[in-house]
Amino acid sequence: MSTADSFAELARFYDPIMRHVDYDRWYLVADALTGLLPRPFRHLDAACGTGVLLHKLLRDGWNTCGVDLSVSMVRAGKPASGKWPVAVGDLRALPYADSFDYVTCLFDSVNFLLSHDELAAGIRSLADCLSPDGVLYFDVVTERMVLDHFADQEWTERNGKFSTRWKCDYDRTTRTVETRIQVNSGESYTLYERVYELDEIDDAVRRAGLQLIGAFDAESWRRPRRKTVRVDYVVTKGDPKRFGTAFRNIEKHVQSLLR
Repeated sequence: MSTADSFAELARFYDPIMRHVDYDRWYLVADALTGLLPRPFRHLDAACGTGVLLHKLLRDGWNTCGVDLSVSMVRAGKPASGKWPVAVGDLRALPYADSFDYVTCLFDSVNFLLSHDELAAGIRSLADCLSPDGVLYFDVVTERMVLDHFADQEWTERNGKFSTRWKCDYDRTTRTVETRIQVNSGESYTLYERVYELDEIDDAVRRAGLQLIGAFDAESWRRPRRKTVRVDYVVTKGDPKRFGTAFRNIEKHVQSLLR
């Protein structure tokens, strides 16, 4: 993950391209997890992109803000008028020590950290943003997702007033995904992601001084399986045991929402 703006030219097309994405699932889970938080609480959406989730939370009256590495994505999401509390910043070095009770980092943003060192730096940076008993909710895609839906495939999509042609290559040795997106007949834009084993994610969480509250198959919020394509992580800077019954009730509630 370099500091270059990978989305510099793609940002203006991004929301129409991703219109099919079920952002509501992240919204529902993020909202349910507030049952673990003090009132009032401070929230950060890290790697917020164009701020689709952030817009929903602002409408709900959250004390929230966002940060993203891409200047172009931040600008693309900014409303014509109204509050837009979003800054440009590097996920690996966020300047918000102990500032938030709740941090989210979603839509496989962690997979854009392309080495173990970057993964460790990113998780540590997110941990540093948390207050002493703060909660972090993030997700990662698995190799199953890549192999089933993207690896070595080409396809074309209609996105309203324009079309996109996709080509995705997966290096099974480095576990790096290279996705090339061509808008109409123009140039191609290339994005890179890295697939991590779940024990590698667990290790980065521990090294950052965080403790696991739960890890779930994102589609069911039950234990991850061999066929799981995305994993939701809920971790804390404090003692996970203190959430006890409250978290078990949230877990059951989320499972009911995802049926």
